[in-house]
Amino acid sequence: MALSGGASMILTSIGQGLSQGESSPGFWRAQIVGWLFLAVIGYFIRLAVFGNAVAAFWLTLALEPLAFVLTSAAAVLHGRRSAKADAPILVLACAVLLCLAASALLASIAYAINHLLLPDVIGAIPGNQYRLGFIYYMGILSIWTLIYFGVSAELAARADRMSKMKAETRSLRLELEHLQLQIEPHFLFNSLNTIVAEIADRPAVAEEMTRRLADYLRYSLDRRGRGLCRLEEDIEAAQAYVRIQALRFERQLECQCQIDPATLKINIPHMTLQGLTENAIKHGMRSEHDRFVIHIRTRLQGDLLIIEVDNPGQLQAPFDLVQSGGGLGNLCRRLALRYADRYEFSLNQRGDLTVAEIRLRGEPAPL
Repeated sequence: MALSGGASMILTSIGQGLSQGESSPGFWRAQIVGWLFLAVIGYFIRLAVFGNAVAAFWLTLALEPLAFVLTSAAAVLHGRRSAKADAPILVLACAVLLCLAASALLASIAYAINHLLLPDVIGAIPGNQYRLGFIYYMGILSIWTLIYFGVSAELAARADRMSKMKAETRSLRLELEHLQLQIEPHFLFNSLNTIVAEIADRPAVAEEMTRRLADYLRYSLDRRGRGLCRLEEDIEAAQAYVRIQALRFERQLECQCQIDPATLKINIPHMTLQGLTENAIKHGMRSEHDRFVIHIRTRLQGDLLIIEVDNPGQLQAPFDLVQSGGGLGNLCRRLALRYADRYEFSLNQRGDLTVAEIRLRGEPAPL
């Protein structure tokens, strides 16, 4: 039976484990405590059978340590062969044979010690002493083997679950990094195209936009790889984004914030608000308002963080998270990775305003 990494850590000990400083204290602690308990039980059983405390003591002192050594050696051997993926039936057959051989050895030693210490007692149970000793140790070793393989199987299953969880976490981290990398090139591409278009007709605007873009990218690069940022930092980034976009349009573009101070230090995924403001500008600027104001509002209800971004204009079609391949779809997939079932996103029409709302419960999951 092949054991995975978790079981091998438990089982590989003497020699390999100790030489590498990676012996498992859990296994050896259980092994020592278990055999000490069996030694105490064995002593009282022998005392009851033979009625001689000295004989019971010497039998216990000779046999239980030997049983400890034999079972430890079997565990080490099994741990070293775990990587070879032996067939379960072969492992079971070997375990049965080892139990039989060890029981025979222990029963023989017990029989010999009894001959030396209590020759007269043998007559009380003629022909049965060796057989009883063999059955006793076969029972003890069989129970030890069952417990050993049961715990090993549980550890192997646990290690397999941990391995799958690590693989899933790595996959999610790579997906999150991919989604984050999609944001800034998209924004940078649009901004550079706008600058190129303005150079000939409005060079001063192009120069100012370049300066603002440089400031924004400096801010973004300082936080690259973090994944999370404080809400106050994300608000600052969103405002910088709006200032850049304001130069693209002849109409007045503003960003007004109503922020609950209790929300400022809360960690959220980096560039969450940019996705909302980008959507507001992209779709809201279709409206006929000369003055275009984006409102950002945050509030805290217990452990629920509520973020709202609204803009003038009419919602053209219901938001479909599954079909969305733009900034909002990217944002929702990133939120799903960080919050799983602890987030809600909605995009609704309220009067003459389009309102995007995010509800985040608890802390974002680290990836």
